[in-house]
Amino acid sequence: MMSIDQSGYSKGLRRRTSTQLRHRLEACQATLTTPTTMPDMKRSLTIDEVPDVHKEPYVLTGYRPPQQPWRFYLMSIFSKNNETMNVWTHLIPCFYVLWLLKTYSDEAGFTTSDPSSMLLLLFGTSNFAFHLFSAFAHLLHSRSVAVYYVIFIFDYLGIAFHAFTSGTVQYFLSSETSFFHAVHPWYPWACVLFTCCYFAANVYSHVSYRRCHSERALTQVVSFSTTYLWITLPVIHRIYSDVHNGNVDEVTWMHVNHILLMIIAGFFFGSEMPQRLFPGGCDVIGHGHQIFHVMITASVMVQLEASFADLQNRRHLDLVRIRPTDMSITAYLVVLLTSYGYITAIFVRKALSKANHI
Repeated sequence: MMSIDQSGYSKGLRRRTSTQLRHRLEACQATLTTPTTMPDMKRSLTIDEVPDVHKEPYVLTGYRPPQQPWRFYLMSIFSKNNETMNVWTHLIPCFYVLWLLKTYSDEAGFTTSDPSSMLLLLFGTSNFAFHLFSAFAHLLHSRSVAVYYVIFIFDYLGIAFHAFTSGTVQYFLSSETSFFHAVHPWYPWACVLFTCCYFAANVYSHVSYRRCHSERALTQVVSFSTTYLWITLPVIHRIYSDVHNGNVDEVTWMHVNHILLMIIAGFFFGSEMPQRLFPGGCDVIGHGHQIFHVMITASVMVQLEASFADLQNRRHLDLVRIRPTDMSITAYLVVLLTSYGYITAIFVRKALSKANHI
């Protein structure tokens, strides 16, 4: 006989109902703690728990788990992990660049009829773009192997484009007239060639080798050093000329400073200091790539200020040398962006194919 309690329900029915409610509660709790719906922003992994492509030499902890929703990585800029400072050290400068360009535009009255002003504006825009691409690369690359390969290709694209605009700005706005006439008109086209080679070499090493591979590091250091030396030749000649003629002024020292800051940045990038000396001690704050970011940003900001000063102080040189024209700038950009697009398409396809086989 079925027993009935005082509430009017059978004990069996109450047990089944209680069991169903408990299962539903457990399922609900499991859903709430699942990373795909409510990611734990405090969770981090060690170097032994992440795929090889995400491992950074001498950085032992603070890795974000892969295969999380995009929101997890977007919100990770507010948590403590080994990419937090890498993101902020390039995200904050994006807004500073925009403020600088607005200030310069108000002071100089940039107009589309002045190609020199448009060239400086293009340089500032590339400055903003490469900081933004780098910030998003560091922010999102941990999601998967495929994302890691693809997103850093666009990071290198931003760097290459900035290198081109840097070379052309220093050539048209900061060089001495003797250097300008000696290398005109092929110097900007050589900048196109150098930056395309830099871009291709870096994305090749990025897709082909692991982070800690010596050939990848050598390729990156050599390609960047040769490209930077080429795009800085107009300023190096300018500094030498000013020192030789006793015409060193404040802007000359600004050019010296941005070159020195770039050399310091290269040291931290190539040496992997100080994390090489203190493995695991600089995982979140203080490792070399963060210092590299700060030095790079300081260098390009000083260069942007020096280029604006040259635009203001050296307009009289437009009378004795050829100014950039809308047609020439357009021709450079068409060839450059077409080449970049072709290189990007090739290596994105190669990166996705490699990611599918890992």
